[in-house]
Amino acid sequence: MECTIIVDSREYETAEEVIKWIKRFGCSVVPRKLDIGDYVLPNNAGIERKRAMDFISSIVDGRLFEQGRELINAFSRAYVIVEGDLWRALGRREVHRHSILGALSTLIDMGIRVIYTPDEEGTAYIMKSLIEKSGNKGIKAIPVKRGETIKDAQIQFLSSLPGIGPKRAEALLRVFGTPLEALNNLGQWTRRVDNINENLVGLVRKVLTTRYGEESNNSIITIDEAVKEINEGTGNKDNKKDGDSINNKRNIMDFLGGK
Repeated sequence: MECTIIVDSREYETAEEVIKWIKRFGCSVVPRKLDIGDYVLPNNAGIERKRAMDFISSIVDGRLFEQGRELINAFSRAYVIVEGDLWRALGRREVHRHSILGALSTLIDMGIRVIYTPDEEGTAYIMKSLIEKSGNKGIKAIPVKRGETIKDAQIQFLSSLPGIGPKRAEALLRVFGTPLEALNNLGQWTRRVDNINENLVGLVRKVLTTRYGEESNNSIITIDEAVKEINEGTGNKDNKKDGDSINNKRNIMDFLGGK
């Protein structure tokens, strides 16, 4: 079976071991400048390859989820390959493992397949195996980045709130129509949107109402806390008060710099 893999030209220069093993497994390598992903496989599959330490760094700086959204939008099948010992790498960074677990669950929730490999040989073999299992119908096109739409910006804005993510952001927009209306009706989230509980609403409220620079060390919202609170369940939805919401549009407009 013919086996061809397109690799980003920058990845081609830095991932010599992966490229070597791809060729040893009988696949052709075609370097191209890719806007999205590191590798493109037949049947419209895109792969982002992360060494363990880079995976952790991309969680901290937020790159991982942006890259994940691009993969999902561009390819029929999106993969993130984590190469190396993730938990050993975690021991060299001041990042709690719950942050990593939360990020992994977010990727899965987005529809991205996460694959672990021990080394470059394993990464190359996984790609060859994916091609064999897909039936290899060839690579028909290379996706390019499209300009960001207002919808993209709205989802990205709400997704940046603690514990929300792309799927909850879209659910909020379907119910409330705009990010502004969603924030104005924060107290209604638990009643009108699935998989949102009071703990999550409380985290969002803290982010929206705490004055910049005034938080104490023990009140800083961490990813760990968000993941822990969200996983506590949806809670009782029958005892919510209208007063739990941000009181009026003026508060939000003031927050956003409006009149």
